[in-house]
Amino acid sequence: MQMLIPYLAALHGIAATLWIGGMFFAYVAMRPAAVATLEPPLRLKMFQASFKRFFTWVWLFIAVLLITGYSGLFARFGGFSAGYLSLMHNIGLIMCVIFIGMFVALYLPFSKAVDAGDLPKAAGLLGKIRWAVFTNLLLGIVITFVGIAGPYL
Repeated sequence: MQMLIPYLAALHGIAATLWIGGMFFAYVAMRPAAVATLEPPLRLKMFQASFKRFFTWVWLFIAVLLITGYSGLFARFGGFSAGYLSLMHNIGLIMCVIFIGMFVALYLPFSKAVDAGDLPKAAGLLGKIRWAVFTNLLLGIVITFVGIAGPYL
């Protein structure tokens, strides 16, 4: 197991970077560009298609993060030996719960509303999705800071 630790750590970092980077891109670049250039019906369809692709990857990222996170936690650190590891663990689980809740309670109904042409409902749900993504983005920034700075604090 010891020889796998560098690979697990690398996979963990890559999955976290892609999830957080995807949220950053969606929130800071894609959304403002879509609002500025697309009419609401096209904007909603673009978000539906983008989320479908990105969220498929997020499910994979979560699986990789949980497997590599727990493997590394026990193989590399011997458990919750440092306070920052508990903080990272808790923030990571909160991020997973937010994503799963957002996917089930907001994205799936949003996608159905777009398909049904119910633009007001879809727009309302998209606004809520935006806040869930923003919350997870902030938590992702915090967990990254804790993971990098934690060993030195």
